This record gives sequence, structure tokens and C-alpha cells, in this order.
Amino acid sequence: MGFSVLELVLRRLREEKFNADVAYPGQKYPEIHDTVAAVHIEKVDRSNLTVTVEVNIISPAAVGGTACEVEALRATEVLRWAGAVCVQNGCTYDGISQVYAVSILATFTGITGEDSFLPGPGFEVRIGGVYQPYAVAFTSEEEQERKAEYVMGETAPVGIGQGTCLWKITLEERIPAGSLQTLEPETAFELEVKTDVKTETFYHCRFTSVRREYTREGLRRIRTGISMLREER
Repeated sequence: MGFSVLELVLRRLREEKFNADVAYPGQKYPEIHDTVAAVHIEKVDRSNLTVTVEVNIISPAAVGGTACEVEALRATEVLRWAGAVCVQNGCTYDGISQVYAVSILATFTGITGEDSFLPGPGFEVRIGGVYQPYAVAFTSEEEQERKAEYVMGETAPVGIGQGTCLWKITLEERIPAGSLQTLEPETAFELEVKTDVKTETFYHCRFTSVRREYTREGLRRIRTGISMLREER
């Protein structure tokens, strides 16, 4: 089961403290007293497997058009980091409703279904709480150290004991040409992998190698490292 594209956009905006909701809630249109974000699906292109979402940033006239534009810029960055290609339009004024509005068109590439949209690989990765928008694959492998046990005076081992347990982690990303790369962590970090059914958190992580491959589509980055502890919930 994938994430609905509307749920994805609303969740990202709400995480960044936007007052966001669907554009057509099936009820009386509310009065705008603070800046809000209204979200709806603008277009679905099944041939190219894209969904375009329109996000309208709407502000009351009292705060001014500049404030509306600034909030729209912030929303555009949020959507870009969520994996969308964004186009932000100019600010307009509605004299009847007395509001300023900026339209943002955010296009996601993925798999379209009848009622849902699965952005990217169907999971999300965060490093130190920072969303990794271009993650396409993640693997973890438990490595348990084994040591031979000896008895004093004997040359042959009498058994095998368990040593330190580590997790080998690998994160693969496909970064479109011209897109910004997330910064490499300078110290130990937490890595979280979230799916529809569970969340895995890896603690005390460090990347030990980074592989970069340049293609026509952009950069393929594969980061490999270790984690000292894994929890699942």
C-alpha cells in the first residue's frame, strides 16, 4: 500500500508548521484569517507516470503580498525536498475575498493508481531528522562477531562465543541533474527508515564509504556504513 500524493504533500507541509488542508473539503469555504495552504490534484499523466499537485498559499490582505510570497517560497522548498519538480507562479490579489494567493505546481514522478500515488520507492529515509528525498534503496545486514573460546592449558578451542553485534547499512540515491545533494554527516548520526507498516531506527551510525556514478539522468550515490544498534517499532 502506497502513500496518497495528497497525504504526502499535506504531511510534509504540516511538518513544517503550515496550516494545510485539501482545497475542496466538501463544506462551506472558510474565512482566511492566517496564511493557509490549499492542496488538490491538478493533473495525472499516466503515460509519463506523473502527478501534478497544485498548492495555493493564501494570506489575508492584512499581512500583505510579500508575506504570502515568502511563505510560498518556503512551501516550494518543502515540496522540492519531498521529491517534486516545482513551478511557483506570481502573487495575485482577490478583491472580493480580500486575500493574496500564490500557486505552486509540484510534479511527482512515480507509479499512479486509481486513487493513490506511490512516490519513489515506497519508503522514506531520514538522517539526523533530515528527509532524504532521492533515496531509492536501503539495505541493512547484521554482522555478529564470533570468537573462539579456549580453556587454560588447552590448544584447541572448546567453543565459539558471540562478540560485538554491528549493522552494515547501505543507502542508494538517484539525484537528478542540477539538484542539491544533502550534506554528509560530520559526526555519528541516527538513520530512520519508515514504511507503511513499520519504522526502523539505526543508532550511532557512520558512513565508511561513498560511491558516486554520473549518468545522463544525474548522480547515483551509494553510501555504505555501520550502525551500533537497531530498533524496530
